[in-house]
This record gives sequence, C-alpha cells and structure tokens, in this order.
Amino acid sequence: MIPAMILLILLLAGLIGVYYHFFLGRLFRAFSLPEKAKWVRCLLMVALTGCSLMVFSTFGLLMLHFTVFSAVTDLLAHLYRRIRRSSAPERPNRILACGLVPLALVACVLSYGYWNMNHVVETTYQIPTDKQLSQPYRAVLIADLHYGNGITGEKLAEQCDRISAQNPDFVLLDGDIVDENTSRTGMQEACALLGGIRTRYGIYYVYGNHDQNNYSSDPAYTSQELYETLTGQGIRVLSEDTAVINGDITLIGRSDPGFWPENRTEIRELLEKTHADPDTFWLVEDHQPLGLAKNAAAGVDLTVSGHTHAGQIFPIGLLDRLVQFNEMNYGCREQNGMYAVVTSGICGWGYPIRTEAHSEYVWLEIGGA
Repeated sequence: MIPAMILLILLLAGLIGVYYHFFLGRLFRAFSLPEKAKWVRCLLMVALTGCSLMVFSTFGLLMLHFTVFSAVTDLLAHLYRRIRRSSAPERPNRILACGLVPLALVACVLSYGYWNMNHVVETTYQIPTDKQLSQPYRAVLIADLHYGNGITGEKLAEQCDRISAQNPDFVLLDGDIVDENTSRTGMQEACALLGGIRTRYGIYYVYGNHDQNNYSSDPAYTSQELYETLTGQGIRVLSEDTAVINGDITLIGRSDPGFWPENRTEIRELLEKTHADPDTFWLVEDHQPLGLAKNAAAGVDLTVSGHTHAGQIFPIGLLDRLVQFNEMNYGCREQNGMYAVVTSGICGWGYPIRTEAHSEYVWLEIGGA
C-alpha cells in the first residue's frame, strides 16, 4: 500500500508541476515579463507544486484548492475560445493569467467550509430492538471534536448545555475528542465541559487514534494524564471492557487499533471474557467502523463509530464511498439484524474547514416506538 501511495503522490506532483509550467508561462507572457527570468519561473513552479502537496496544513489546502479551481477555470476558458473560435480579449486574458477567478472561488468555498465546520446540527436515528428493555433510551453520540481545531470553549459549552436540556439517558464519547494539537489546558477544558453534561446513567469514553498523542513526538499531556482527567470528571473510560447501563444495555468499549485491526481481541472472545448478558441490548462503541460483519454475526445489536468525518474535505468522502477505505463512511444502516451508525463528528481534524457533510452530534433513540 505504501509504494502505491508514493507512486500516487509522485504522479500528482508531476501533473501539478506540468500545470504550473503552463500557468506561469502564460502569466509571464500576459504581463510581458523578461525571458531571462525563466529560472525564476522554474523556482516558482517547484515552490507552487510543493505548496499544493502540503495537504495537512491550512496553507497547503488553500493551494490545492487554488490549483484545482485554476485548472478548471483554464479548461472552461479554453472550451469557450474553441466554441467562439477566437482568442479572448486582452483584459480577460490578464484576469485569468493572474488567477483572480480561482482565488475568488477558493475564498468562497473555504469561507463556506469554515462556517460549515462551526455550524453543528442534531441528527436522530431510531434504533428498534426485540430485546425486552425496561424503558426506551435516548443516548447522545459525540465523536471527533479534535478540541482546539475549530469549536471554541464557548461554543462547546453551548452545545453541552443544549444536550443537557434534552435529558439524555447516557452519552457516548466516541474518540478523537482531543488530539496531538490540543494543549494540556485545552484537554482539561474539553473534559470538564463534556463531563458536565447532565445524564441519568453516565458518560462513556473510548479512545480514538488521535486522543493519546500517537502522532506527536512532543505531546502536551500523557495518556495517563488524559485518563486521570477524564475519570476525574466522572467520565468512564472503556477499552476492551464493558459497562452495564440500568440492567438493560451492555456497552462494549473497544480499543482503537490504529492501522493494525488484527491486533485487537475478536468480538466473540471479548463478549465471552466479559460475560456479556445475551438478554441485554449489546451496544459496541468503537472509534473506527471496523468488523461490522463480525459484530453482527456475534449478536451485537448496535455499533457506533466516528473517525471518517464523512470525508470533511470534498471529494474524500466520495472517494471513501467508492473505494471503501472504511467499512462505512457515514449514516445509519441495518446489517444482518444489527444497526451500524457512523457520525460525521462534531468538528474535524487538521484545519477548521469542512467542505463535505456537516458537523453533528447524534441522538440514538433505542427501543420504544
């Protein structure tokens, strides 16, 4: 897989480099820049190509969008000239040459992405069951906050108050609530705000692939400090462990496997080891949507996950649905008697921008009508 990724990056770099070769040539001609400045053009081509590949930074994201919009604009202008069978006037040529049109498009798209990241919506799924529950349950699923990237403490407090006002029975914090870019103070603030949500039966947390600073050489806090902060706020951390909620629901919290799902305990083995009561409603809380077929075959009633962000940046989610990087990208579906829910997350990672799907937390209405 890694060689294929390297080949793809090299191919992308080559295509972007070729595009900027022609883009800069047109720019130099449009503004009558001297031919002896060709070495400057070569340096700019390399710099712009490199910047467009820095996709894990906000600036790199901007440059990649500019490259795509600029190429599309050029293609449309070329088609227009072919249809009209004439060259465009000098003024439009200069406007196109300096990239004002794609820059305006980038500004519009990323402004929408910033608003969309911070506009959190509620999503509700009905989860029917044949299990005999003493009552119907309303639970909240929150994942992928990546605190410090987008939502501020004030906005998170508003969301927590909004959830508390609707009297949830319990809350599922499904990983990546914090990450390698969250400060120690930010981690403590996020835990305090989420731990302050009022529930009847508690708040339950599983780790994601980012929570424990797996991608940082200089973490702001240790895994132990995160654990102590969570439990100090009354949040129960589950990792290959179970909790029984009001005698009706067995919550199975999975550890995050990173890139090696084969290293985890098989779901049947975990259920046997923890003596999960088959008469209770089995709910698996797993950051990544993994092993859904195995969960269904083992008799699990509901699996909830996050991780995918439903793409976050277009067209990643579309590609995910086409080639299935993850077993499930977003939404709610029934699979052999089990329901699987994947949330897009209450925020996102890397940059405070979301151009695909929406930010959300999910209400799970288990049992009842």
